[in-house]
Amino acid sequence: MQITKELFGKGIISNPKMVTQSQFSQIQFQAVVENVSMFYKVLKGINFVDSAMVQLSKEGIKLTLEDAKCVQVVALVKSACFSEYNLSAYPSVAAGDDGAESEPFASFGLNLKVFTDCLSMFASSDFDPSLKIMRKGPGTPLVAILEGHREDNLITECAVRTMEPFDCMDLDFDDDHPIVSKIAAKASELFLLFSELDDEDVIEVIISPTAPHFKLKALGDPEMETEIEIKKTSDIFISFSCSEASSNRYKLNHFKHVMRTLSLATKVVLSTNTEGLLSFQVIIETLEDSLYYVQYFILPLVLDSD
Repeated sequence: MQITKELFGKGIISNPKMVTQSQFSQIQFQAVVENVSMFYKVLKGINFVDSAMVQLSKEGIKLTLEDAKCVQVVALVKSACFSEYNLSAYPSVAAGDDGAESEPFASFGLNLKVFTDCLSMFASSDFDPSLKIMRKGPGTPLVAILEGHREDNLITECAVRTMEPFDCMDLDFDDDHPIVSKIAAKASELFLLFSELDDEDVIEVIISPTAPHFKLKALGDPEMETEIEIKKTSDIFISFSCSEASSNRYKLNHFKHVMRTLSLATKVVLSTNTEGLLSFQVIIETLEDSLYYVQYFILPLVLDSD
């Protein structure tokens, strides 16, 4: 049985013509995912806005999403996460101005919600599917072929329209604003910790070389404020390094973005610099011993006194 869908924007349009392998004999990109469920969960976890910037390289697939220029997530699905991963330079960009062969690379915008909606048809099913992702070249759709491995051999094909690449914030740590604290923690315990915070608008994060070392304050109604203090010797921390005390406030809603993938992870590394830029590097392990890396950057709130 074969089912074909073509997804344009947010609509789903029936497409009677399957994309055959011969039509993609000169494709630029092709990858195969065996663990469709985890692939889907990671993409669904970072999908807090519709539009994602996708970059393809020999290293793997990099997806970047942003919310109101305040929070950014960068997910890296390394090529080792795929049972098959092939990327070739598109003919028009195969060589640079000097004639030298360039490293294969592609970038495009993608409606990630539409793409994950497509994957959801099989991600939690009993069909034990594999997923093939294909793209012919610039301006062409991203094609996903889901194939079940049961008696009926159900195949679902989706073509998701891609968009022109767009600019993203350049968030990272640098020498001008050095890191003042770096903490590795058990992801499951940190997830439970954040779950205890009241549903207030603002969370204050205090990290210090001296006790209590790590403190969270959910700010709002003074009678309803929640405070959590943890010493660096707590079992929740794998390692704790802090050279300078810091106190910064963030939107609690941005932490909820992080929690969507934190629930899948085994380890998370929190880093803060002198400007209050907060990073969560979430590390997700699979049964196949491959790793997904998801990094969130959250900008601090600017107080009136600042």
